[in-house]
Amino acid sequence: ELSLQKAHYTYERLIKTGKFTSVFNAPFFKEFVVKSRIPVAQLNKKLFESKIIGGYDLAKSYPEIPGGWLIAVTEKRTKEEIDILVGKAGEI
Repeated sequence: ELSLQKAHYTYERLIKTGKFTSVFNAPFFKEFVVKSRIPVAQLNKKLFESKIIGGYDLAKSYPEIPGGWLIAVTEKRTKEEIDILVGKAGEI
């Protein structure tokens, strides 16, 4: 249940940045996909420079979803860590 809450919190925060849009309208548990307005490789590189491991670039496996960013959130991530991820992603 905690993973579910944290994943939905992360998803909502990412969408609110205006840099990401929803890809699927289906319910999700702890993994979700958003579409990034900037190239996912660039996004992940910038996050990694801040010692944050970003999501998976779905276009590598599903070219029909360009900009698709697969994010997984577990109960181990704190609200502070999630807020840092969202903040950094929103700055790029």
